[in-house]
Amino acid sequence: MIDIVFDSKADDTFCGEMFPCVDIKAKMSSWTDYMNLAQNFIKSYSEHKSVIVKSVDKDFSINKFSVALFAESIQNQSNLDYVVFKVKDLEKSRESYKPYLALTIAVKYVLQLIDKTPEEIYRNISDLGYLGLDIKSDYLKNMMSLKYKETASPKNKYKAHNAFEALVLTALLKTVSLAKIQACFEVEIDLNNTPKKIDVKCLVEEILRKVSPWVH
Repeated sequence: MIDIVFDSKADDTFCGEMFPCVDIKAKMSSWTDYMNLAQNFIKSYSEHKSVIVKSVDKDFSINKFSVALFAESIQNQSNLDYVVFKVKDLEKSRESYKPYLALTIAVKYVLQLIDKTPEEIYRNISDLGYLGLDIKSDYLKNMMSLKYKETASPKNKYKAHNAFEALVLTALLKTVSLAKIQACFEVEIDLNNTPKKIDVKCLVEEILRKVSPWVH
């Protein structure tokens, strides 16, 4: 998996080493654009340990590209260990990246569960109370509820009908909780134990789509 590094030094090195340097000139309009760019980027530099990104177009989101790089690196093995972004304001860049780091952690968490049975997936989800979630299981109704409240704003209600949808919504809740996003969520999960192979690409794309209104 690729690690993301921010560096305020304007030269072509990182930690005293020379790496390939790239200027990204691309206009992105969606998460799909960033995922496609990340896929091509990893393939192009798969033989290198690291790549330095020196500059990007003004409307290009380094944060979204970072998440896309991480997600694609899980699906496409390479020698690329980390990508270094040269930035002018190190502290500002790190601060703006925090919600995206939360999203990355959430994606990593659910991807660790995709090969487990639905029962194991639901059991893992039920242990997420440490995130500040109010979690209740109703075995008579065969469902689980998860609530996140950072404000008294209107509830954003979602329902998962299977393990795939449960992972998507769990990633959403983990992201908003770690990022301390000001919102209120209520999720219901049907404890559907029908086994189904989960496609990594579809799962990641659906997570990004679901999280987009809150991390943008």
